[in-house]
Amino acid sequence: MKGEGLNRWAAWALGVLLAAGVLTVWIPAVWPAAVFQAGVMAVAMVYCFGHAWTGGGWRFPGWLVALGLIPGWAAVQWGAGWTLDRWATAGKVTEWTATVAAAFVLVQVAGDRRVREGLLTGLLVFSTVLAVQALLQTFTSGGRVFWLFESGYEDNVLGPFVYHNKYAQFVELVFPLALWRALTRRGQGPLWLVAAAILFAGAVAGASRSGFAILLLELPVVLLLAWRREAISGRAAGWASAQAAGLLAIWGFVAGFETLWLRLTGIDPLADLRWPLMRSTWEMAMAHPWTGAGLGAWPAVYPEFARFDTGLFANQAHCDWLQWAAEQQQIGRQAR
Repeated sequence: MKGEGLNRWAAWALGVLLAAGVLTVWIPAVWPAAVFQAGVMAVAMVYCFGHAWTGGGWRFPGWLVALGLIPGWAAVQWGAGWTLDRWATAGKVTEWTATVAAAFVLVQVAGDRRVREGLLTGLLVFSTVLAVQALLQTFTSGGRVFWLFESGYEDNVLGPFVYHNKYAQFVELVFPLALWRALTRRGQGPLWLVAAAILFAGAVAGASRSGFAILLLELPVVLLLAWRREAISGRAAGWASAQAAGLLAIWGFVAGFETLWLRLTGIDPLADLRWPLMRSTWEMAMAHPWTGAGLGAWPAVYPEFARFDTGLFANQAHCDWLQWAAEQQQIGRQAR
């Protein structure tokens, strides 16, 4: 297989795997993630062998090296016995290794402009179609995924995402790409602007406060980058800002700002259970700030630092930064 054909094959193989991974993220079982990770590893191995056979060069940006340190450190935690949940940390080693493998292959194939543009178009089309489905589903499915499968929840189930913040994170990744296409492709600008508005509306319907705030911040950042790179003029940036603001507002009202507004104005810090969760996580991180409890071990370690009991299982700290600090920098008393 020649270099260009290999790049196209690897790009679309990973694209199909990523789409399948997103569409099955709601399934409460190990096998969807295992199939996805095994598929990514297989594609990466075939691509690396083929790329080396054709004598192509390799690209190693600094951020990719930094990303590779995550599964490496988790492997050290597992091998040294520092983790308090060996099974969870072993799973994270596999998960992050697959993530690095996918990123590595995508970095290589992105050097081909046609492959890169095709991948971005595929991602935007897939995300926009999923956003339309998610909007319809959240208002009509009664919490069922794709109107067929029980999720265990009665509302705020957007497409395959049973947690509205996870859907918002997905949108945060794609929203700037749609805006950039809207600004830089004048003939297709209105189409991509509508796609960005539909993505935005899903985050509004899910009533994710942090997601809504981040999306609002992404809009001026993308406009500034487009202006700094001379993709648009200052006047065009102002006009685009007005168009985007109007369209986002319209689609936001279609999705319904009421629930989001109630969540923004109805915050009671004393009643919000996330604050004690985050305080416990901070104490977890500060207890022994060197080797960590083990990547993925937070649910197993948290009860040692818990400040309250709701009778429910706490699986996350509700603050990724604090959870990372705790899993990377704390050894619990059980480890001694």
